[in-house]
Amino acid sequence: MSPDTICAPASGPLAAPIAVIRVSGPGAHGAVAAVFSRPDALLPRRAVFGSILDGETLVDDVVMVCYAAPASFTGEDSAEIFCHGNHLIVRRILSLLHARGVRLAEPGEFSRRAFENGKIDLTAAEAINHIITARSDWEIEAALAQAHGSLRDAVRRLREDLVAYRADIECAIDFAEEEVPQLSREESLERITSIAAGIDAIRRRCATGERLARGIDAPLIGRPNVGKSSILNCVINAERALVSHIPGTTRDLIRETVQFAGVPVNLIDTAGIGAPGCELERMGIELSQRKIREAGIVIMVLDAVDGLTDDDRTILDMVADRPTVYLANKADLAATDDIAAIGRSLGRPVIPFSAVRATGLDALEAAIGRLVRDSIVEPERGFLADHRIMALLDEAIGTAQAVRTLVAEGRPPEIVAFELQTLADTLGAVTGEITPEDVLTSVFSRFCIGK
Repeated sequence: MSPDTICAPASGPLAAPIAVIRVSGPGAHGAVAAVFSRPDALLPRRAVFGSILDGETLVDDVVMVCYAAPASFTGEDSAEIFCHGNHLIVRRILSLLHARGVRLAEPGEFSRRAFENGKIDLTAAEAINHIITARSDWEIEAALAQAHGSLRDAVRRLREDLVAYRADIECAIDFAEEEVPQLSREESLERITSIAAGIDAIRRRCATGERLARGIDAPLIGRPNVGKSSILNCVINAERALVSHIPGTTRDLIRETVQFAGVPVNLIDTAGIGAPGCELERMGIELSQRKIREAGIVIMVLDAVDGLTDDDRTILDMVADRPTVYLANKADLAATDDIAAIGRSLGRPVIPFSAVRATGLDALEAAIGRLVRDSIVEPERGFLADHRIMALLDEAIGTAQAVRTLVAEGRPPEIVAFELQTLADTLGAVTGEITPEDVLTSVFSRFCIGK
């Protein structure tokens, strides 16, 4: 338990109907009771209405809830004060607590105390931060699952298999001259191969989560003047990109993130691909072509009035190996049969779209949702992992491969057991069972004050 008591506002700095002040530490109950009008009514997990007092002066009417260790978020004695959300009131209550020996919390200090007191592991702590900063429904759902142990449980299951495997090897070492069953080389290879595959599966799920959390890049691709900028403006409902009837208006990349099917998608307005009229247009076209190669999804924009042109067919060749949604823009000016003819020529579904009338948005969202599910492996099972976790998993994969080589070469079991312990320690660092102080400081310093 930490020797000092901390406090901080857990709600935002803007004026609001209600603000929340958190207090945690050995002196939490004494400090809040000293400024509360009904200290005798304060019982664990009981909401009590009363007033915060500065001597005889009324500061605010509040609701107070106390928690007794270890049944609290931090695992310490703690309290939450629900006051009116005026920052002057919040600041005055914090000042009263400070006068009674309670200091202002550092960023992430409440969550760090929860981790140090065994209330959460490090993967759950990092997930809590993702819940606060999430940009999409998917990220919130994944972070909540991880806060409840999805990544922790996956890692611990592997670590338990690893510890059992190492125990079998060491048992054979300790009782080499007795009637103790020995692991054959084939059995040992099978077990380390299974463990390595499990680590790799977690690593791939983390990569999927990282990709989805960043947002899937979806460039709007097409020849000049087919309405790519108008479509971007239509989707985000804002005049973000300049629109002109003059071909080649867009020469740089314009990026906006929107949510489709619960997943963040980075829409990118690109320069029209065609014969460049100047050096700037040429550079813009090169950027567009690069974005096609890097994209998770491509939105190919066609002109519903002009139909397929030779320039369109050139661009279609560029996107042939990419997951692509096809939009026939300016559908309000074209006949239904003309749009159907485009689809027959492509041999693929084409979405009639009108950036002017904002029609086709639902169909675009549905098509992108299908592509996300088809092109991103099991997005609902992705983990949220930062650089720390990814680096540890890469290290674990390398160690597991090294162990497999040692077993295959018939190296002494003592060496294999030593490397297995290294592997177990690396997996333990993922959940925080073995984590240096400077790493913990780095993790929790990214949290906001009050969390």
